[in-house]
Amino acid sequence: MKKLLAMAICLSLTGCAGSPIGNALGNQRYQTTWDIMNTWVGSSEDDLVTSWGLPDSSYTLSDGSKILSYEHVWKKSSIHAQEFGYRSAGDYRNCVQKFLIENGTVTKWDASGTCKKVPDGSKLISKDIPIPRPTLR
Repeated sequence: MKKLLAMAICLSLTGCAGSPIGNALGNQRYQTTWDIMNTWVGSSEDDLVTSWGLPDSSYTLSDGSKILSYEHVWKKSSIHAQEFGYRSAGDYRNCVQKFLIENGTVTKWDASGTCKKVPDGSKLISKDIPIPRPTLR
């Protein structure tokens, strides 16, 4: 009986796609912000702007390449802030994502601030895929 119960628990845990235990057993992890940014390397500037919208700022370097910068600010959930209705700088998080555009193509990227490690809408990918590192530093 104990063996049957243990097997039933194991089977139910492995069937939970997206759960931490199911992901560990299935050799999967969620995409990180860095994974998603790295997928843009090799894409055109037009495709990036079409998908992400106009950048919050841009700068043209002396060699003609550009840096496009996107800034995301969101409210950190805080029980006390909601309870008492106050706002402070600590209630908000800020993420700045930058892309280097050379000859119309994304070649490098960086993310700074308090970017979400696993953004909303992230997909499951293999744990064997290493998390990329920012290349625009």
